[in-house]
Amino acid sequence: MGSRGRRQFNGWKRFGRAAMWLIALQLLLQLLAMSLLQAETAEAAEGSPGDERDYASLSQGMRVKRDKPYRSPERPTVYLTFDDGPSKLTPAVLDILKEEGVKATFFVLGKQVEAYPEVAGRIVSEGHAIGNHSYNHVYQELYSDFGAYWEQLQKTERAISEATGAVTPLVRAPGGTHGNFDPFYHYYLEQAGYTVHDWNIDSGDARQAGVPARDIVQTVAAGPFRHEMVVLLHDSAGHAATVKALPDIIRLFKERGYEFAPLDEEVKPVQQAAGKLKWKRSVSLEQHLDYAAASRQYAAARQKTMLPPERKVALQAAVREPLLPSASRLAPLRYAGPLTVRLDSRDIRIAPDRYFLLDGSLQVPLREWVEAMGGTVDWQPQTRIAAAEYGHRRMEYDLGLNELRVYRPGPGGVSEATKIPLPSMELRDGIIYAPLRLTLEQLGGRIADYRYDAARDGWEVEASAVNLGPAWESLRALMPLSALDGIG
Repeated sequence: MGSRGRRQFNGWKRFGRAAMWLIALQLLLQLLAMSLLQAETAEAAEGSPGDERDYASLSQGMRVKRDKPYRSPERPTVYLTFDDGPSKLTPAVLDILKEEGVKATFFVLGKQVEAYPEVAGRIVSEGHAIGNHSYNHVYQELYSDFGAYWEQLQKTERAISEATGAVTPLVRAPGGTHGNFDPFYHYYLEQAGYTVHDWNIDSGDARQAGVPARDIVQTVAAGPFRHEMVVLLHDSAGHAATVKALPDIIRLFKERGYEFAPLDEEVKPVQQAAGKLKWKRSVSLEQHLDYAAASRQYAAARQKTMLPPERKVALQAAVREPLLPSASRLAPLRYAGPLTVRLDSRDIRIAPDRYFLLDGSLQVPLREWVEAMGGTVDWQPQTRIAAAEYGHRRMEYDLGLNELRVYRPGPGGVSEATKIPLPSMELRDGIIYAPLRLTLEQLGGRIADYRYDAARDGWEVEASAVNLGPAWESLRALMPLSALDGIG
């Protein structure tokens, strides 16, 4: 081989080594990218509630909690709590609290609320907190499996809502969580938006029948006293001694400089140690995923249906059927009175049998609603698409994809469609039902206010003007409509 050949050979040799390094570098970068992707996927899975990772932790007896900030009172505070009522004794308890200027918390039983609805209403109207203590307090039913517990919880929530108009996030387990709750119970209730409260002072008024009032006071006085104290008392039948002891208990805390307050979501809950479970039960992975999904669905629906605290109006429960154990959609809630939408100076009324509440949203007949506003709807049975047009806007309700496509005027013509998932849309008895608020907002309007009228069992909605001119479109692009918390 001549010198020229050797130079060519060495050149190809150097080129080959460089190519091998480039290939190796490329492989290394690919492996690094795959590693980062796997790490991101694992991190995402770790942060997703209700997945298999959570199930593994819960099955091993580990709590899976979400971080949540709580309010710490500046002064020592005591939360007086009364369980198992209301009863014929509860009015006497309320009289004492009113006279002493003290607010408390009542964890009520659903069957007792049904028996004493006026007393339950008085609890809420006088500024006390109300909490869910199950329907019948029967341990065997409550702790046989979570589905049974959930059903009692919902039954009581409906009773509370119908009697008081209140929707409460507060829960207390009959007998306390110690030995009764496992991590699964805590997990599902937290996912559903509930806060579970135990106590750190047991007054002893329910340890046996006929506990004297002086013994109840002495038990509470024994402490231990903390900055925040949750005292367990009872206002159910057979607890006349508790009523007798209550003024002395209040005086005891006042003399120690304590303030009194009702429990709420911002109070860090006192929860007992888990302890050995008293009940034989198990949760399969399939059940867990179902329970967790339904709990989160319930939380989202209830958030939509809860009115702001400052607007205390009667609100019927949006959940009429238990979601668990299956993760099915909420059962529709119908009303005896019409839905009235005041749009500018005119009223649009929809008959009671033509609208309903589903998944926290008022569902209305699409054609009837759009045509009442002056628009048109064209139903295309072959494609299962309803095209609604009003002014410069066009919306396609695609029942096949459960999707809403919104077309708005843009530079040079019609812009590309905005796609909005619409799982609540459905076809019933030849009528397409769609969410009222979403449809109105996509037509350019907005809901300013809404209220449930308990007297006629119907809904009233205040809607702003619908402006569809080019100037409005330009303004709206700069000032997008804000989402209104609540229903519609």
